[in-house]
Amino acid sequence: MVCRNRPRAEITEARRVALLTSGVATREGLMKQALIMLIVWAISGSAAARGEGPTQRESSALGSRIYKLEELTWPQIDAFDRQRTLFILPVGMIEQHGPHLPVGADTIAVTYEANGASKRVSRALPDWNVVMMPAVNYGQSGANRLGDMPIHPGTYAIRQSTLRSLVADLGGQIAENGFKWIFVMNGHGAPTHNIAINEACDFVSEAYRVTMLHLTGLFRADAAIQSSGEKINAKTFSVADLSSFGMDVHAGVGETSGILAIRPDLVSPNYRTLPSQAGRSLEELRKIATAPGWQGYLSSPARATAAHGKAVEAWWIDGFTDLILRAVRGENMFVHARVPETVPAAVAPMLEKELANEAAFGARLENWLVQRSKR
Repeated sequence: MVCRNRPRAEITEARRVALLTSGVATREGLMKQALIMLIVWAISGSAAARGEGPTQRESSALGSRIYKLEELTWPQIDAFDRQRTLFILPVGMIEQHGPHLPVGADTIAVTYEANGASKRVSRALPDWNVVMMPAVNYGQSGANRLGDMPIHPGTYAIRQSTLRSLVADLGGQIAENGFKWIFVMNGHGAPTHNIAINEACDFVSEAYRVTMLHLTGLFRADAAIQSSGEKINAKTFSVADLSSFGMDVHAGVGETSGILAIRPDLVSPNYRTLPSQAGRSLEELRKIATAPGWQGYLSSPARATAAHGKAVEAWWIDGFTDLILRAVRGENMFVHARVPETVPAAVAPMLEKELANEAAFGARLENWLVQRSKR
């Protein structure tokens, strides 16, 4: 979905007459201006096609109140109304996504969705400031763990404790600066990754008496939102098709369709020839992933289409927008369930082993620091 509010490169008639009257605009001058504006239009259009949010200058020109945090000065941030400013933090992952998708697929998708939701929220709340934070590119527990591969050339993860601390640190500093609304959008599905974000959001909310919500957890548990998603699938695929896909949890029909919709240049054409790897339970997915030669995907990516991906991405944007608006308009979102809240039993032993390895790494690092201080 492209940017709906792309700046238009126009020289109005009144402006042209004023320039000519003042003797400033010659034919060459107007041509130069037109060329410059064409370049600006092309650059902004390219950014829109990538799903990037507007720059600070573009936001001002459009009358929009969406800002990229990294482009603001501290006095600009400090001037924001604490009660009517919300922060959006996308969290992604760098992990293998089969032989056909980029390792940053989770980050690419959630950043696109965050930018789309920010525009929708800004239109619904024109008196509010929407501050887009730079995405956290690293998450915890790559899908290669499903295949008992702790190290993989396509996955670069951080520990659960690191992710929890990182999200809590950022949320805590937003809260300590007096802001009240923080929304985390997460693009990675690992249970322990999601639980870390849940815990960070709950800590910040309780410790600072603000609202910090893990929107993805709420999204996955919301019956109405999930019902809408099922209708999207039913429009594209038959009941038999959907059954044949199995659990479409990683680099399959859904994710491949999404990246085809928003970054088709990053999808390898070989997705069309990949054989189906369908599992209808976590136990079956584990069996597929631990088989020799697993390529790192599940389900049926060959059935993916950009049209389906566009509908799926719009569904995520709609859901995120709805959840944010419900929160700021007074609904108590803390009473709602989130998915996941706990680790599924089928993968609990695998994830417990992973957490033990992470703890051992942390202890090794701490011991090294102690030994270093004694040198």
